[in-house]
Amino acid sequence: MNKKLIALGVAAVLTAPLAAQAGVEVYGQARASIDLMNNNTTVAGDEDSAITLSSNYSRLGFKGDEDLGNGLTALWQIEQDFDIDTGETFTHSRDTFIGLGGGFGTVLAGKLSTPYRAATTALDPFHDTAGDHNAIIGSLNGSGLYSWNDENRASNAIAYMSPNMSGFSASVAYILASAAPGGDDNLPMGSDDSEEDAYSLAGNYSNGPIFVTAGYESWSALGVGGDDASAWKIGGSYTLMEATTLGAIWESLDAGGSNGERDAWSLSAKHKMGDNTLMAAYSMADEAGGVTDSGASQFSIGVSRNLSAATEVYALYSTVANDDFGNYGLDNRSGAVAGEDMSAFSFGINHKFSSK
Repeated sequence: MNKKLIALGVAAVLTAPLAAQAGVEVYGQARASIDLMNNNTTVAGDEDSAITLSSNYSRLGFKGDEDLGNGLTALWQIEQDFDIDTGETFTHSRDTFIGLGGGFGTVLAGKLSTPYRAATTALDPFHDTAGDHNAIIGSLNGSGLYSWNDENRASNAIAYMSPNMSGFSASVAYILASAAPGGDDNLPMGSDDSEEDAYSLAGNYSNGPIFVTAGYESWSALGVGGDDASAWKIGGSYTLMEATTLGAIWESLDAGGSNGERDAWSLSAKHKMGDNTLMAAYSMADEAGGVTDSGASQFSIGVSRNLSAATEVYALYSTVANDDFGNYGLDNRSGAVAGEDMSAFSFGINHKFSSK
């Protein structure tokens, strides 16, 4: 009898925390691809091609919410990258926050994708693959600065997202003092750090086949030579007969200094045929201000197939063609060589998972 009581007591202790956390969702994406990479290097002793296994922003997250009554909800999320190829976990932090939501919208505080960064993500059919348009969009001659592309997020951020209002929505974020990557917004703080803040905003309209977005972001005293840095972009897409989606983006960046400006644009198309999707995209970056022949273009083409609601496989080819002094490479792939083209044949699998 005593043994049964002890067993019941132990079971109660072990299951109580699980019951209390029943609303917690464990979710993520396991992503991997085999890539045949080529960077056309002419450096003696360096290989110009390699077969690599890439993780493509695999991620693991925990999130939950609590109904506070009167239409108010507490929200939280913890999300981290993990590397399929090396087995390393929690390699980079992703959107991690706590906040409140209700009829007024949502307020979040933490490390966040800024409104500017998130505005055009849905317009890239090759998002989080070797063909990602962030090779060009959000990049300035190969340098992904601030939160302009998908490699960066803003720490020490406070954001507000409006509710959907007949298809319209808006968001704004403020990044506190010392907003530079790795910056500390705590005292003691120098006067220079106190001036290094940032803000980001975006507006969207979505109605049936139409999607339109615009974003603007400004980083105070964090540009080249202590100048301000800023970026703006507009984009949109239109879906024909629920099968073919055409998209476009225009972006202008100014990282400060005499050579810090450049414009870029991107066009994309995807066509669904049952479980298969055909994809193509072309992007081009103009010369950076004052640097002749520093532009580049990217072309990507591919096909994906849904094996289930959670799993897809794909094949793609992507290439970046640099001008003589261009230094753009494929997103999240090292090894770009200034003035040389870089390309990849990629064969991948993506699996989304969730405890709910």
